[in-house]
Amino acid sequence: MTQYIDSNEKLQEISDILKTQDWIALDTEFIRERNYYPKLCLIQVAAGDILAYIDPLCISNLSPFFDILVDPKITKVLHAAYQDLEIFYQLMGTVPSPIFDTQPAASVLGIGDQMGYARLVESLLEVSLEKSQTRTDWSRRPLNEQQIDYAIDDVRYLQKIYPIMLQQLQDQQRLEWLENDFARIATESTYAIDINEAWKRVKGKQYLKGQQLAILQKVSAWREQMAMEKDKPRRWVLSDDVLLDLARHNITDSKQIKAIRGLKVTHVKHYFDDWLAIIEEARKLPKEEWPKLPIKQKLTINQEMLIDILMMLVKYQAKKYHISTIAISNRKSIIQMVTEGRDYFSEDWRGNLLNNLFKDVISGKKTVYVHQDKVMVVQVKQTQEIALKTESE
Repeated sequence: MTQYIDSNEKLQEISDILKTQDWIALDTEFIRERNYYPKLCLIQVAAGDILAYIDPLCISNLSPFFDILVDPKITKVLHAAYQDLEIFYQLMGTVPSPIFDTQPAASVLGIGDQMGYARLVESLLEVSLEKSQTRTDWSRRPLNEQQIDYAIDDVRYLQKIYPIMLQQLQDQQRLEWLENDFARIATESTYAIDINEAWKRVKGKQYLKGQQLAILQKVSAWREQMAMEKDKPRRWVLSDDVLLDLARHNITDSKQIKAIRGLKVTHVKHYFDDWLAIIEEARKLPKEEWPKLPIKQKLTINQEMLIDILMMLVKYQAKKYHISTIAISNRKSIIQMVTEGRDYFSEDWRGNLLNNLFKDVISGKKTVYVHQDKVMVVQVKQTQEIALKTESE
């Protein structure tokens, strides 16, 4: 039976039970269309015989449940965990840990990449989930029966999926492959907001240069801070187009600002002095402190050929371990590795699959060999042995 947790007393009772569990299945429902920060509207949890939805809009003290989320003895199982963890980080100031994310686990097991929850449930449990509530406003009360069923299904089947995936990972000795991925997504720095980096999200920034980028960085930081303080979407504070115009034109008076298309008169009235001070501050920055756009480096013919070879090795390992290529690496990452002069990929399970192979091929110890339409990576001396064996046949 599904429990509805809508009071501090009920939350304390269920939290006392949850803290005895080794793991819980967890999900959230939220809205963020009208806010800077996502607004938590529902928490779904399954553990043992417990199947419940917690209503944070009715509960004044969520700390008993938050204690469960940071308990190092209890694994929190989620699917595509980033947004859920982001919400809890903003509410708690820390990230739930330890976690198990079934989405990257599905990639490691070769089930699918960036796999949606419904597809994963169908793949492992042969159950088709209802999708009619994907556009629900979860802040409205009361919730109807269809909404509740939809929300609860997100942990009802997650609770069944986790043991299956855990067993498969252990059987294939791939559980440790995910340790770095899970640690990274449970790190506070993953969710910390740096307002000085906000300019990098502005569409059209590539058309600015030099001091214009310095101004863009400053006014974007102002917008980010204002959006956070007002808890409003960035675009509601200032659009990207307005930011670009503030950075592009040599602004010195309110008349120039008023001429910017899409800018409200009230904004000019309230914030002109702020903007002018910010723009002037940016103008005083020395050149070496101006932000820079990444320079797209032109590849040499040798680099292009090397990248082609390394991508082939990625595909080779993907086939060998029954994982899709994109789960291991994309071409962009390999290009970055080559242009930076590295002969290693990463320090997680992907690097474990690729690094030694990359080094052996680059150093000439191993080579790609085609035999009877089959692509192999072998020691260089083996190519002669294979050729001689083929001739004798």
